[in-house]
Formats: sequence, structure tokens, C-alpha cells
Amino acid sequence: MKAEIIAVGTELLMGQIVNSNAQFIAQRLNEMGLSHHIQTVVGDNPERLIAVIQQAEQRSDIIILTGGIGPTRDDLTKECLGEYLNEELVIDSESLENVKASFKGRVMVSSNEKMAATLANGDLMPNDNGQAIGTVIEKNQHLYLIFPGPPKELQAMFRNYGQDYIRQWLNEDLVIKSRYLRFFGIGESLLADKLDDLIRNQENPTLATYASDYTITVRITASAQTQEEADGLIADMIAKIEAIAGEYIFGEGEHISPAHALQNKLKADHLRIAFAESLTAGLAADLLASVPGASAVLEGGLVTYSRQAKQRLLEIPKDLLDSEGMVSEACARAMAEKTREKFASDIAVSFTGVAGPDSLEGHKPGTVFVGFAYKNGHTQVKSYHFNGNREAVRHRVVYAAYLELIN
Repeated sequence: MKAEIIAVGTELLMGQIVNSNAQFIAQRLNEMGLSHHIQTVVGDNPERLIAVIQQAEQRSDIIILTGGIGPTRDDLTKECLGEYLNEELVIDSESLENVKASFKGRVMVSSNEKMAATLANGDLMPNDNGQAIGTVIEKNQHLYLIFPGPPKELQAMFRNYGQDYIRQWLNEDLVIKSRYLRFFGIGESLLADKLDDLIRNQENPTLATYASDYTITVRITASAQTQEEADGLIADMIAKIEAIAGEYIFGEGEHISPAHALQNKLKADHLRIAFAESLTAGLAADLLASVPGASAVLEGGLVTYSRQAKQRLLEIPKDLLDSEGMVSEACARAMAEKTREKFASDIAVSFTGVAGPDSLEGHKPGTVFVGFAYKNGHTQVKSYHFNGNREAVRHRVVYAAYLELIN
């Protein structure tokens, strides 16, 4: 089964509005294990919209349309689909009353009635956050679904009604489940290469990789007759992935961040952490603090960007800075140990290096040293070299330190 998304609206075509609806629907289709290869944006033109629907029907089984169901003259999505399928549009009386109620105390023009229209031989999908109802119809061995354009309305309608129609049409007894593994420290192409045998031979579960925010996500989707069977299929696949690339996994969950994963780890181990940050300038503490519940694990931090700050706030000896430099293993070690001592934390992490674009103390941009000082007296320093601009270097070194602590 293949699904296709058609977004309707000249404002999308002209770039005046970002098509976030397609992203949301694509993610939900992935979760359901549906193949989805094409997205189209078409303006408010009936001839072009009908042509796009006809093309979509030739290559996809499920056609999802968003937008163009409001009260204005150029909102023609339902009309165009009805014309193409030779289906009559009718006004649903209950939905019309809801539309009228929303205009209480205001003048309602007749064009607003079209927001209560649906296809006579289809089903309506209520709009829990607005007035324009959705429509779903099965015809000619295809399933068509029409959703409103405003993201808040579309997302609720898809979750509450749309996805159930899709599941029923696919197989009403089939359980489809997805889990997500999150990776850092490996590129998408290299990870895909390592998992190549699993990807090439996939049947059930299916695998997909995608990159964002310096991290990689692997989605594992299984279909089965029962929840237990789907869980078992996914667990077996995850075990295979962990055996191949488990060292790069920092967490599980579609939206879990490295900071969230670190916070979970620190909470589980009853540990508190502090930071001393030079090139990262507070980023490590900020990302951790952005996750609710950070007060349970975050002791504090110091931004010691300059040489003077390292000497004054962390009491790094002048002789050490003169002989070894700020960008050095020795400086990172001293920063971590002094920070753990000052905050009396279980762990202290220090960052010093060169974010770029210029070199510093003979070190190329992307050179970073990270110190890890522990309450038991053990200290270690990891050295890294990252490519990319300043933002990329700063984020990647923070995530690398998080991963070191998580694993």
C-alpha cells in the first residue's frame, strides 16, 4: 500500500506558509508502516488540482488532501474531489448547526455553509478545533481523505478520526507498531551501511533512517495480528541493531533528545552534574535545563570563556595555562576537577577547544577537549575533532559528552 499527500493552497505554493502538515502526516504514515514516496503542493486552481488527484490515483492507494475546505471562494478541495469522483456534495445538518453556533453574535454569510459539506457517499470527520469538517470516501479501490489546512485542526482530526479510517481500510485486524532508536556520533550514510543487510532484507519489521539536529533516528515498524507479536518482532530487530551499532544509541523514542536521555540516566543513577564551559559557553547546561525535571540532576555551571575567567573562577594555575595552553588536555582536566570540587557534584564536565572559524593556540577549528571528573577521584579527558561551523561544533561536542555519560 502506498500513500500520497496533496497540500492545497496558493499560500503554500508561494512560500508564504510552511507546509508543516505534510511533515506531521508523513511521520504518522511512517508509524503506520505505510509507504509514502510523493508529496505535492498545488495552488487554488480547480483544473490543476483535479489533474494532480488523477496523477496521484495512478501511483498511490491512499490519497490525503489538506487545505482548501474553508469558507472562501478559492476553497475548492471538496468540490474538486467530488467532481473527479462524480460524487455529490451535501450539507451535514449537525455540522451546519455547529458552524452557525460559532457565528453567534456575528453575521454569517452563506459561503460559510460549505464548511459543513461532505461527500454524499462518504463519511465526515468532525473538526474538534474548528468548523470545516473533513471527508473520507472509498472509491475505485482507493481511499481519499480530506483534512483542513490549519495544523491544530488537521492534527486533531488525523489522530482522532483519520488514522482509524486508514487502519480499517488496510486491515481492520492488523496491529501496526513502531519504535524509534536514536543515534549520535555516526553519520546517516555510515549507519545505513552498517545496517545494510537488515535494510535490504527487510520485510516485517521494516526499517527507515533519517537525520535531524546532529542525530540519527532509526524507525522499526512491525505489523502483526496481536500487540504481543508486533512487540516480539520489533524486539528481535532491535537486538540485531544493537549488536551492530549499539555504541551509538543514546535513547529510544521518536522525540527524545540527548539532553532528555542524559537526564533519565542521571536520575536513574541518583547523580548530580556540574559544567565548566569555554567554547560551548553554557550550552551543555542550557540543553540539560531545557528538559523539565532538570533540577533533580543539574547542580550548576560556570562559563569560563576567557583565560582570565579560567584563572579567576576556576583557579586554573597560570603556569599550566602558560605551558599547556587553554586548548589542551591538561586544561580540560583541571577545569573538570576544580568544577567538581566547587559544586560538590557527583560528576563535573568541562569543555575547552576551538569552535572556529579561526585557529587558536595552533589548534584547528573543531579541536575540542572534554574533561570528566567523578566523585570517586577518577578523571578522564576525551579529545575530539568535529567538522562544521561554530554551531555544529558546539552542539556536537555537547552531545558527544552526553553520550559518554549515557553509555
